[in-house]
Amino acid sequence: MPHLFIKNPKNIEYPIENKGVKFLFKVDDLIACEIENKKFFISLYNRGDKYLLKYDKVTRPISSYLKRAYLAFLDLSKPEIISSNIDGIKDKQPNKYLITINDSLDFDEIIVEIGFGSGRHLLHLAKKYPDITIIGIEIHKPSIEQVLKRCEIEGITNIRVIDYDGRLVLSKIKSNKIHSIYVHFPVPWDKKPHRRVISEYFINESIRTLKKDGFLHLRTDSDNYFEYSFNEFMKLNKNELKIYKNKELEVSSKYEDRWKKQNKNIYDIYMINETISDELNENFDFEFGCLDASKASDKAYIFDDFVIHFEKVVKIDDNNTLIKLTMGAFERPEHLYIIAGKNSYYFNNPVKHQLNQKAHNKLKDILSCQK
Repeated sequence: MPHLFIKNPKNIEYPIENKGVKFLFKVDDLIACEIENKKFFISLYNRGDKYLLKYDKVTRPISSYLKRAYLAFLDLSKPEIISSNIDGIKDKQPNKYLITINDSLDFDEIIVEIGFGSGRHLLHLAKKYPDITIIGIEIHKPSIEQVLKRCEIEGITNIRVIDYDGRLVLSKIKSNKIHSIYVHFPVPWDKKPHRRVISEYFINESIRTLKKDGFLHLRTDSDNYFEYSFNEFMKLNKNELKIYKNKELEVSSKYEDRWKKQNKNIYDIYMINETISDELNENFDFEFGCLDASKASDKAYIFDDFVIHFEKVVKIDDNNTLIKLTMGAFERPEHLYIIAGKNSYYFNNPVKHQLNQKAHNKLKDILSCQK
């Protein structure tokens, strides 16, 4: 990532604004910045006879904002620059097919594929159902880039790609919206089963988001994953399953072709949804009142389906304290900052889903000034 090594920067009085960048405060190694209502930190680390100026991994500003913040800081602090690689930062135009977990997923009708890999099946779905929005969820960056390029080349306009943990994306989708959900050849995670996509929580979220008669399709070459998933599906009081072994589909991935040549068995489980679900509660409230930062102990608070772990507590001034923490779902906890005081707030709000709301509510109890 872009960074600089500098010497002898002048002290800056905060808050201050320069070149369209607001520098809000400095605490420890972190400098709070704001550009066009987007807040993030840059870090200034003391390395003995020099300083390292770099991005903050938690707030992760986009490259163009990062470069603007660097240049505005350099203009104010007027240091000696030892080395820099920020000249290579280029402004990238946003890709219309790539969305974030914070964007609206309120499409008329949706098909979801989790872990689309090479994208062969995802592109097939987009062509087969041109009037339905196809949401592809993937965390492997080269796979994402490959699909985005294919969309441009082939003129496919009904795909949206999200770089996020697929186990949590469904919690952002309204009830009874999804035509079908595909989980093809997920990582088996035999040694870390808690990381598997298929779980009781995921199955229940699938039922909530699927339309009546919609389906969840699991396809796997793993005997263990098939048996585990079948048992998870059978925990439901009422269920309709269709199971196939070595069934031929309309499209096959390159990995599937390889496994077939090795005579590996491939299993399919279709769960047909028979339920019309209640609407999703979307009344999220991530507001705080007064928080007492001295109550932020270094132990982890572990609950049935979420976790809270305070990582760092450092005073900003006489009235406010910065708290760095991890909180939210076990599958994808978020790294966040809180400015704690009489009028506390998240530096950037958590993603709006139910487990983050539960973690937030417990966090208010733990740090409340009232106790």
